[in-house]
Amino acid sequence: MSLAGCAPKVAGKPQRFFWPPPPAEPHVEFVDYFLVEKDLDREGTDNWLLEAIFGKEAPEALFNTPTDVASDGRRVMVTDSGRHEVLVLDRAAKKVRYLSTAGGEPFVFSSPYGVAIDPRGNAYVTDTIARKVLVFGPDETLVMTIGGDELLRPTGLAVDMARDRLYVTDTAEHRIVVFDLKGQHLFDWGRRGPGEGEFNFPTDVDVDVDGKLYALDTLNARVQVFDDTGKFLRAFGERGSANGSFQIPKGIAVSPGGLVVVTDSLAKRFVIFSTEGDYLLTIGGRQRFTGTVSPGGFYLPAGVDIDQDSAIWIVDSMNRIVNQYQFLTENYLKQHPIDPEDVYIPAINSKEGADHSE
Repeated sequence: MSLAGCAPKVAGKPQRFFWPPPPAEPHVEFVDYFLVEKDLDREGTDNWLLEAIFGKEAPEALFNTPTDVASDGRRVMVTDSGRHEVLVLDRAAKKVRYLSTAGGEPFVFSSPYGVAIDPRGNAYVTDTIARKVLVFGPDETLVMTIGGDELLRPTGLAVDMARDRLYVTDTAEHRIVVFDLKGQHLFDWGRRGPGEGEFNFPTDVDVDVDGKLYALDTLNARVQVFDDTGKFLRAFGERGSANGSFQIPKGIAVSPGGLVVVTDSLAKRFVIFSTEGDYLLTIGGRQRFTGTVSPGGFYLPAGVDIDQDSAIWIVDSMNRIVNQYQFLTENYLKQHPIDPEDVYIPAINSKEGADHSE
């Protein structure tokens, strides 16, 4: 991916990146990236985004093999299977710490994968090798484990506080497993296959405000939607390179405003749908990190989360970086009005196989 057709820099004004690009009405903005701890503190840094985009000495990466991400607005939690830890990026304190044991030491996971944060501040983490979900309280120390015999290879997960549910994708068993928030196994559904309610290595799941479940059926290259009893409602997506299709999708998140974001790892992009499955927008293109940051550039994006402010958090596993995008909500635009002179236009190299469509 390259940055082409860029607007000239305006002295004293930060340059901004939007999708779709002008003259279309923008809906998503690239906001920030997190590579090292000092990225949590931009204060006093002039033109930090331009320096990152157009050249900057590559620092030592904070992450080894990041997989998933969750944010409650104040904290950003990132699972890192290479480090066997879950990093907590505290945006207020501008520091990095770790989910920990009761003794305060960083908790060492076998292989952390999915992470979710509930409205009370509890964090839930799947460990694919330990075959468990580990629950950490608001103080970020371990309070409970869930699973074991009921799970073979837990990956993605979602919390529904309103219905006292924890949904877990059991990838190896091709099913969704349901617990209550005390850890009791309630029921599960699914088997391997292409039919309704069947799966082929599902990897992630999320819940909308009405309690409908969106399961990412990865090797069937689709999203399946269910009610809270496991009843199939609809599906969307297919394998391919056309708009609204996937190659190897990895992560899914549903926004408070009713939009669905799916990361397509192999295609190096993310795709946005309505909750009804209508295709809306594709953002991304292939970019290997070599010391500069490219808004919209990815190299195996994986986990994704959308917080209550409609910020989109995406883990780029191979680039070992976490990116922050933003849906342009009415509230966000009031705080960050768009001046056309502030806009850079990202351009995707079509030879890499990623599209850039409205």
